[in-house]
Amino acid sequence: MPQKIITLSKELANQIAAGEVVERPVSVVKELVENSIDAGALSIRVRLQNGGIDMIEVSDDGAGIWEDDLVKAIEKYSTSKISSLKDLQEVMTFGFRGEALASISSVSQFTLSSNTSESWAGKSISYRDGELSHVADIALERGTSIRVESLFYNTPARLNYLKTPRTEYLKIQEFIQKMALVYPEREFSLEHEGKQTLSFSKDQDLKARIYEIYGEEFSENLLKLEHEFNGIHISGVVSDPKVSFVNRTKQVLFVNKRIITSPMIIKAISDAYNRYIAPKTFPGYVIFIDIDPTQVDVNVHPRKMEVRFASEQNLFRSTYHGVQDILEEVSLVSSSDSQLSGQNYSPVSLGKNNDTPTKYHTSSWTKFKNYSPYTDTSVNPAQWAIDFSKNILWDTQAGSNASEKLGDLRDTPLGKIVGQMHNAYIVVETVSGIQILDQHALAERVIYEQLAHNSYIPKSQQILGWISVKLTSPEQEILEEFTEIFLWMGFDIEILSHGIISLQAIPDFASKQNIEKTLRLILSDIGVEGSKSLQEIRHKIWAFTACRSAIKFGDPLSIFEMNALLRDASLDYSATCPHGRPVVYEIGLGDLQKKYDR
Repeated sequence: MPQKIITLSKELANQIAAGEVVERPVSVVKELVENSIDAGALSIRVRLQNGGIDMIEVSDDGAGIWEDDLVKAIEKYSTSKISSLKDLQEVMTFGFRGEALASISSVSQFTLSSNTSESWAGKSISYRDGELSHVADIALERGTSIRVESLFYNTPARLNYLKTPRTEYLKIQEFIQKMALVYPEREFSLEHEGKQTLSFSKDQDLKARIYEIYGEEFSENLLKLEHEFNGIHISGVVSDPKVSFVNRTKQVLFVNKRIITSPMIIKAISDAYNRYIAPKTFPGYVIFIDIDPTQVDVNVHPRKMEVRFASEQNLFRSTYHGVQDILEEVSLVSSSDSQLSGQNYSPVSLGKNNDTPTKYHTSSWTKFKNYSPYTDTSVNPAQWAIDFSKNILWDTQAGSNASEKLGDLRDTPLGKIVGQMHNAYIVVETVSGIQILDQHALAERVIYEQLAHNSYIPKSQQILGWISVKLTSPEQEILEEFTEIFLWMGFDIEILSHGIISLQAIPDFASKQNIEKTLRLILSDIGVEGSKSLQEIRHKIWAFTACRSAIKFGDPLSIFEMNALLRDASLDYSATCPHGRPVVYEIGLGDLQKKYDR
């Protein structure tokens, strides 16, 4: 039997539409903050409880909403941004679909308050279950305040889809930071559980905001980008190729001041950097693309993060050449140059001199930074010819006794050490052939097994004096949440004011020379991954700590260090590192004999 066609109720239709517009708390914050900017607000304040799941409040000092428009503002397809098809084709505002407030109010307990005058007389309306429930006069400064409580309380399937409150909060924090980059003239603040976690004052410049958000390494190695081609204007900053990062968290794109995701633009930038940074590392950039609004379609999806360009080829070419030109300027420097003379695009720094030229090693038309293990031609001390006439070991006698000591050091439970190759691999002779061990992957596994072992008691090494580290807001949030785990691992950390921490002791397996970078990388990795359970978080921290603290691919090792590593590895040996990469490659005697026709 055919089914009867019915018209869905307004409440049900709005809840269905909300599935596209409102995916999670950050979707709500995005829509409300963008409305505030469209209203001309210069100060925007966001308050959260439980990662935005229990409560989101966005307040601004914008133009406000007329009293007789308050109810109309909640109705679907009601907007002040456009009124014709021509307006849609040339839209430059964030909002224009007239769906956001209707969708949000249908899946939450929703209160809208606004005042358009300079007096304190404002109006407030509340919605429950998508229906108007309360209207009141209130005292409110000029502007608008929207409070969203119990998000998805009436759509439990959507509520169960959400991640942990911490993960949802970090998504919101990331969004506010990106908006602060594109609107440096505006004031933004973020408060979570009664604590202010972000604060950007008015009229900061881009460098200052990058420093606050992404830290010193990125902010002190900026190259100014300015390029125009075929009506496309590209500006902003990119990272100097002498620094690169382990993930894409320092990459932000804007089109006509709108945050976007574009695989095509990302690929253009990656292609431009391909010759200048090491594999599996990433540049940082904050790039603004200004283009005729008729040449870009922002109405692809209700979330308006995805856009479509009329001429993708022109945009790809413009982005690629704009970035490549400034990379060529700073990288094509001869080793005899004492400064980057004639350079149009100079590094943007915060009070530090960057006149030292960056040198690159070139091979097969590919440029790598000078710390690549394959370009280090210095002799490994562990591979020097042994002069037994000198007391190079602890033994005070020369001759056979020294040779016996060296022989003892080469013998390990995993086999006899032959030596180290390319400052990256340890070669071991076994009964059945030879094994080539990846020193970094092996050291990772050893440290991880120690940390994860139930009987392991972490040890600390004290730092003479102390080391001061300035953390970004996301780094501090992560550290505060998992302080107990860091203390258990052997860190002695005191959290001071303004994001500054004091390191007084570090784990015994960590290097003091690189401890600040190691700590930042661990915090960055944890922030990118996100987790649900404490045990999962612990194992991820252990894996990241092992990776960041372990012997590096390219570190020269002495016979003592190789011996110690292989003896430790024999206790909890595994064929992979904690991230699943192989540790050992074995060549059997039978395979060797076949190669030589024996």
